Amino acid sequence: MPSVSNKQIPKSFRANRPKILQWLGRTVLSIFGWKVNGSIAEEYAGKNLVVIVAPHTSNWDGILGVATVAGLDARITFIGKHTVFRYGLGSFLRYMGGIPVDRSKPGGIIQDALNQIKDLEGALIAMSPEGTRSKVKEWKTGFLRIAKELNTKIIPASIDFAKKEILLGNPFTPSGNNPQDIINLKKYYSIFTPKYPEKY
Repeated sequence: MPSVSNKQIPKSFRANRPKILQWLGRTVLSIFGWKVNGSIAEEYAGKNLVVIVAPHTSNWDGILGVATVAGLDARITFIGKHTVFRYGLGSFLRYMGGIPVDRSKPGGIIQDALNQIKDLEGALIAMSPEGTRSKVKEWKTGFLRIAKELNTKIIPASIDFAKKEILLGNPFTPSGNNPQDIINLKKYYSIFTPKYPEKY
């Protein structure tokens, strides 16, 4: 059984990248003994979804994440600081779905992101609720704001170093009560083992 397959997501979310890139993603996961479980149901084809990824404590999370995106052939939209998009790396990040945002713009980083993604249709918008690899007391609520503004559900994607598994969880519907939603999502993620538990 392959470590990951593009059949785990509807065709509307596929990027149709070169087969060699998809193979490379599967191979990287296989070499390190990882697999991607779960899927996104066909009923969400053509709709926007916010995908949150946690726990996030290591650079390995990003490597495994890129391998997963390539293996799924997923057309992901993700948010990054505009300064990261300079020079040659910027072209690759945009190719992989990156959107540069400027924290200094009026309304802040989330408003800048919303301005750029409001017209998207059938997009997977990936975010880290922690916003950093370092230990944080509180999760950022930007992903809930984006889900509300776009009237969409949230797919919780987990990285479990104990099982060497990336899991696409069941869709989560925001209630509008951000503190309670954060509590519920943190409880869901508490069963997964990060690379560095002391940072989570």
